[in-house]
This record gives sequence, structure tokens and C-alpha cells, in this order.
Amino acid sequence: MVTEVDVLARMKELIDEDLVKTVEVKEDGTLFIELSKEIDDTTLIKLQTELGNMDGIKAIEIKQPKKKEAPVENVELTKEMILEKLKEVIDPEIGIDVVNLGLIYELDIRPDNTVYIKMTMTTPGCPLTMWILRAVEDKVLEIPGVKDAEIELTFDPPWTPDRISPEYKKRLGLY
Repeated sequence: MVTEVDVLARMKELIDEDLVKTVEVKEDGTLFIELSKEIDDTTLIKLQTELGNMDGIKAIEIKQPKKKEAPVENVELTKEMILEKLKEVIDPEIGIDVVNLGLIYELDIRPDNTVYIKMTMTTPGCPLTMWILRAVEDKVLEIPGVKDAEIELTFDPPWTPDRISPEYKKRLGLY
């Protein structure tokens, strides 16, 4: 089984070790990393790809400090408003946004204006998972009135092309 020492050694090859706050490898192969500072998208994708290639790593969660402005008071958030904003997040490999691709499984606006999203990827091994999750979180946090965003990744049920919106199925010639 891969250890925290193994992961840290690999990470030192990719990023400055001062950026690493904590590293934990769970028995099920899930790797949790907390960074002390935000890193750019290219580095994030490279980090996830390289660590994902290590034997024994089944899933990776990277937590970075969030940049967000103070929440705006008295703004009524709606699911439609959030879904429209999420249409700005395009899966770069497929060229379709996460909403029309059917990656959003659940969306909830909590009383404190925290937005909870349960979503998936087209495949568990998607190399852009961390980038897409971060883009979803960033877009939600751009909405005035949103206090925080919680993004949960799931593969149950697995994504299938049936989840693509009817409009995009027509565009792609799927029916």
C-alpha cells in the first residue's frame, strides 16, 4: 500500500513542499491532501494525474483555501440560477457543460445559503476530475449571496450517456 511518505516524495517533484499542509492515505486507497495555498489549474491537473498513477491510489481529494468575497445579504438563490451558472463549466474532453452532460445528480440550497452539489464524472478515471470539481465550486462561489459550496463526488449510480440532456442528444446525433 502507498504511504504518506511515498505521496509526499512524489509531490515534492511537482510542487513546493511548503504548499502541502496535510497528506493522508486511507485504507481504501483514498488520498486526502490539504494545501496551504491555491495552485493554478495546470499544476492541479498534473498533481492529480501523477498521484493518480501511483499504485494503490483509488481516489484523490485535494482541498485548497477558497477565495471568495463576503456574501451579499437578502439575495434569493434558486436552483435554476445555480444550474445556469454551472453551464459555464465545460468538460474540456467532451465539449459539453456539466449540466447538459448530466453530471449534476443533486443540488440543494441550505438555509445559510451554502450550496450542496452531488455530482459525478463520465468515468471514475477522468484525468480532469479535480479541475472540474474546482471549476464547479468556483462558479457557485461567484454567485452573489452564496455563503459556501460543498461539492460531493459520487459514482453511484455510474454516469451513462442517457443522462445527457435531450437538446444535446439531438446535437450529438444520439437520437
